[in-house]
Amino acid sequence: MADQNTSLPIRSQTDGTDERLHVKIVDGTTSPAVNQVQVDSDNNLHVEIHGNDPAGVDQIVRTSETGALTPDGLYHVTDNSKPGNVGLIASSRDAAPADSTQTERLTSIENAAGNKRALDVSIHDEAGEIFSDANPLPVYLANDPGAEIQNYDTAVNIAANATSNHDYLVATGQKFELYQVLAAASGKMRIEVQYTLDNFATAGVPVAVRFNSTASPDADMELAKALVLTGNLLLVKVRVIRKNLDNQAQDVYSTIVGILK
Repeated sequence: MADQNTSLPIRSQTDGTDERLHVKIVDGTTSPAVNQVQVDSDNNLHVEIHGNDPAGVDQIVRTSETGALTPDGLYHVTDNSKPGNVGLIASSRDAAPADSTQTERLTSIENAAGNKRALDVSIHDEAGEIFSDANPLPVYLANDPGAEIQNYDTAVNIAANATSNHDYLVATGQKFELYQVLAAASGKMRIEVQYTLDNFATAGVPVAVRFNSTASPDADMELAKALVLTGNLLLVKVRVIRKNLDNQAQDVYSTIVGILK
C-alpha cells in the first residue's frame, strides 16, 4: 500500500480541569529514540550548553558551585586567547606590550595578623633590578606644601635673670608644623621651647632647651622631626621662653619657623 499524506493525531491528557498537551523531547539519532530530556522535581528542564571557542571547536560552558558562569581570567595566546577578563593579569615587560604578553598572574601576601591580603609590591628600577643598599632608590625632597611661617619677635632691655615670652598662636582649624627656632642675644641667654593646648592654663609641654655663650651668641635649635600642632579655639600656642643670664639688661631676639597648613 502506498504511503498516504496524512497527519498524525495529537493526544492530550486531563490535568485538573484542563486538557494539557504533553510533549516528549528525544534524540533523533537512534530508533527507537531512547535519550529523553528529563525534568527535575522543581519542574526545571536541564540542558547542557555548548559553544564554539575561537578555533571553532565545540566546548561545554562551565558553571561554578552556585550556578554562575565561570570565565577564566588568564590570557594565553594558544589555550585561552579570548578569556572572560575577570582576574588581574599583568603583561610581561615588553617594548610593545600587547594581548599576547598578558601572561603574568599577580600574587598576594597575607599580613602578620592574618586578616588582610594585599597584592605583592616590589619596586625595581627601569632595568628590572630590585632596589637595595647597592642599588638605592633616588629620592628628591620637594618644598612642604603650605605657608612658610617666620614669626619674629624682639624683647628690649630685659633685666638680668628676667625672662621674656615669644608666643605664636596656631589659628583655629589650621595645622602648624614647627621645624626650627632661631634665637640670639649679645650676652648670655637661655631659651626653652614649649607648647600648650589650653593657652597655658596648665604648665606648658617642654620641647627643647638651648644656651648661647659670649663666643657663640646664637641659640638656634632645629627639630629632627617637626612638631605638629592643630589649632583649636585659640588655645594652641608655641612659646619661646628667653631668659637673660647676663649680669646686665640686654635685648633678646627669636624667630619661630614652620609651615602652616
